Order: sequence, then structure tokens, then C-alpha cells
Amino acid sequence: MSATSTPTKLSSPLASLRVLLVDDDPFMLDLLGSMLDKLGLTRVSRASDGERGVAAIGGRHGVPDVVICDIHMPGKDGFQVMEAMAASGYKGAVVLLSGMDARTLNSAALMARFHHLNVLGVMTKPVSKAALAELLAKVRPL
Repeated sequence: MSATSTPTKLSSPLASLRVLLVDDDPFMLDLLGSMLDKLGLTRVSRASDGERGVAAIGGRHGVPDVVICDIHMPGKDGFQVMEAMAASGYKGAVVLLSGMDARTLNSAALMARFHHLNVLGVMTKPVSKAALAELLAKVRPL
């Protein structure tokens, strides 16, 4: 097996991270969950919309170290999720993702930083496992 086909595993402190995925697309939730599993992260919760995402932050699974949040969702969108996270004093990291253009993603990141959220970065769909691993390598567990 070549080095490029070997699954990437994150260092053990990062493997224990609690991650919350917030996306209205079931396929994307499954894809991200699978990528995180291949990276060695097993403490992953999923929220199928912004309302559930906000409820999950500080819910029964504990405060997530990282929230990976889609920007464009019906109902409570990613912007509203970020506002709720800021209002709750969320101190973890945030990764923003979307199928929308880079300008929209960068605007969302600016808004999140304005609200003093720790934005690790942005990702456009389709997401790559390498890009996800690169962003998660920046995380400092809570």
C-alpha cells in the first residue's frame, strides 16, 4: 500500500475531540462522519438542521470542541447558528462549509470572527478529507 492510500489518523489528543456536524443534507452528514471516522475521530454528533445544531451545543453529549456547520440551511441557517453560539459563549472551534461561493463563505467567517468565534477555516463542498484533517490539526481541545 502506498503512503498516499494509507488512512490519515490524527494525533491521539485530537482523536478524542467532540465534533458536532450541522448540515441539512443527510448525504453530507454521512460523508463528513465517515471522513472523521477515517481520521480517527469517534465522538461525532450530528444535527440535521440549525435548530437541532443549536440545541446540541451543550446538550447531552457535552459541549463540542469543534462545530462543522453548513451555511445554507432552511429554517435556522448557519449565520443564525453562529449567532446563537456566540450568545451562549461557545469557546470551541468552528469550521464553516457550503456549496455556495467563496465570497459567501468568507463573509460568514468574518461575521463569526466579529462575534468572537474561533473560526478554524472554511471549506467548500465537496469536502476533501485532506482539507478537513488540515483544519482539525489546528484545534486546541477545550
